[in-house]
Amino acid sequence: MGTLTTSAAVQILGGAGYTTDFPVEQFYREARIHPIHEGTTGIHGLDLLGRKVTMQNGKAVQLLMDEMQRTLVAARQHTELTPLANQFTTAVKLLDDVTKHLLSLAPANSEVFLSDATLYLELFGIVVVGWQWLRQAVVALSCLSTANGDDANFYHGKVMAARYFYEYELVKIHSLSKRLCSNDRVTVEMKNEWF
Repeated sequence: MGTLTTSAAVQILGGAGYTTDFPVEQFYREARIHPIHEGTTGIHGLDLLGRKVTMQNGKAVQLLMDEMQRTLVAARQHTELTPLANQFTTAVKLLDDVTKHLLSLAPANSEVFLSDATLYLELFGIVVVGWQWLRQAVVALSCLSTANGDDANFYHGKVMAARYFYEYELVKIHSLSKRLCSNDRVTVEMKNEWF
């Protein structure tokens, strides 16, 4: 996500593009190197789904879901955040449903279970970033009652950024979940001779 967002930031510069006139080019280079020196995204997906999610019968995921539920309770205290809270409730349920579906595949066939672990990582990441944006929006709205001037503008900007993420990024989880719950095993059924 860091690589994608800083890449978008470079695009905002338009014709200036990738130049040393703006600090965003350095941010992009720093963000881009992380997937290279930290290991492949695929390995992180396998680690998340194959080890972290299954560890101690899913206790870590349940603790995370509990934290997300606390944020939802706080968000529902602000009527302005009701649409985001509703969307996030759907996102958390979708993540939970997909996780349970994939775990049901694990005992019978670990290859099928892990075949789309990278897509699961993407889904999981989008939901977690959505949670963080909701948390920021809750704090921003809480601070707006006493803020003015630049501070108020900053807090309004946080709420708008959260709304943007929900409208443009969080919606991607629906197509990811459809793929993750599909019975089409194209990647597992492919044979080396067919390349």
